[in-house]
Amino acid sequence: MKTNFWTLYFGMFYKPKSTFETIFESDKALKYAFFSFLIPSLGYTLFYIMAYYAGGSPSTFKPWLNIPIEEYFKYDIILAFPGYYLSWIGASATVYLLSRLMNGQSKFDNILAIIGFGFGVATWSSLLHDLIDAFLSTIGVIDMREYEKLLNEPTFWRSLLWSLYTIYFFWFLTLFTIGIKKAQGFNLFKSILIAFVGLFTFQIILLIFIR
Repeated sequence: MKTNFWTLYFGMFYKPKSTFETIFESDKALKYAFFSFLIPSLGYTLFYIMAYYAGGSPSTFKPWLNIPIEEYFKYDIILAFPGYYLSWIGASATVYLLSRLMNGQSKFDNILAIIGFGFGVATWSSLLHDLIDAFLSTIGVIDMREYEKLLNEPTFWRSLLWSLYTIYFFWFLTLFTIGIKKAQGFNLFKSILIAFVGLFTFQIILLIFIR
C-alpha cells in the first residue's frame, strides 16, 4: 500500500493503532520518524525566534543551564533543535533497551518512529498555544513579559496552561503505549510501564535545554 508521511502523521491523531501498523510494515520507519521529529523541533525554534524578538523572558523559571534569564529565549533559538534531537534519541534508546531486556523483538527504527510520532503529535497540545501567544506578542497585540507573569500566577491563563500540559502528558503516554504494545507484543501493563519510562527520559533531557 502506497502512503506518504502526511497521511501517516494526520492518521496518528485519530487512528494511531492502524497508523503504527502501517509504519512498522513499511521500509521507511526511520525516514517517517525523522520527519515527525522535525515538526516540534522547528515549531519551537520558530516560537523562540518570535518570543525573543517580542522581548519575552521567563518570569519565574530558572534555567538549568547557566543562561542569563533575560536572554533565555535567544539561546533557545539555537538549543531547541539539539534539545529535541537528544531527547528523541535518548528516549528511543531507553525504550529499546528496556524492551530487549523484556524479550521484545522490534527493530530500533520502529522505536524511533514510536517516540518520533509520539512527541511529534502530542506536542501540539502546548505548541499551538505557544506559537499563538508568541505571534500575538510579535505583532504587538499582547505583551510577552506580562503574559509570562500571568502564566505563573493564579489566573485563568495558568489554569489553561496546566490543562494543556495535562493533555500533553496523557497524549504522549497514550501514543507511546499504543506504539510499544503493537511493536513488541507486550501486555498493556508492561507497555504502559515502558512508555512512562520513555516519557520521563524524554522530558528530563528536554528540560536541560528548554523549558
